[in-house]
Amino acid sequence: MAKKVLVLGAHLDDSVIAMGGTIAKLVKAGCQVDVFCLGNGDEGYVVPGGQAAAVKKFMTEAVKAHQILNVASFECYDVPDFGVDRCREFYQQCIRAIRQHRPAVIFGHYWNEYFQHHGMATQSRDAWNQACWDCSADLGKPHRAEKYFHFEVLDLLPEPTHFFDISDCFEAKMAAWAAFEAAHDHLGSLGDQLEARARFHGSRFGVNYAEAFRQSFYLPEAVTDINTIFR
Repeated sequence: MAKKVLVLGAHLDDSVIAMGGTIAKLVKAGCQVDVFCLGNGDEGYVVPGGQAAAVKKFMTEAVKAHQILNVASFECYDVPDFGVDRCREFYQQCIRAIRQHRPAVIFGHYWNEYFQHHGMATQSRDAWNQACWDCSADLGKPHRAEKYFHFEVLDLLPEPTHFFDISDCFEAKMAAWAAFEAAHDHLGSLGDQLEARARFHGSRFGVNYAEAFRQSFYLPEAVTDINTIFR
């Protein structure tokens, strides 16, 4: 059975920006990758009165971008971009997504970014814990993912624990990013930043391109075989 991976993002494009290359690499390795996000792209417009059209366009482009990366499923909870924050409803939806997809590994935000990403970092990491509990039965059967990794979107991740070599999948990431045509109006220089950052991370261990992650140990790992600490 394929290893399952779940990406929890605040907005439609965060998964591609943060780890598009890693998603492509995981799929290439035979993993099943599912993506769940909250914000629907309603702030991604640059002409007054263009909000409604922006939502439809951004959503269409997000679906296309994730198809390029060959994810198994892509779901947006369809809330306003600026409405993404820590709350009961969104916390429950993160728990539901974890229990529905039952991943071995979860990827989510880190705290050193603006408030929507900051809030998502807390509730998605805490949902990793809460999804294990024998409670909230309407959200699905309890499930514990083995590992959780934080990713970076706009700001560099402090003290990363892992760099994933995406040299063979960088073109797929950039193709997925190119699918977000609407975002290029207000994030036009981001493509250059993505390449520069991937080159920087790759240079730290001698590859062309890499993405950075920080493993969370919010849920402690049980050691039954002492030799595992040397692996």
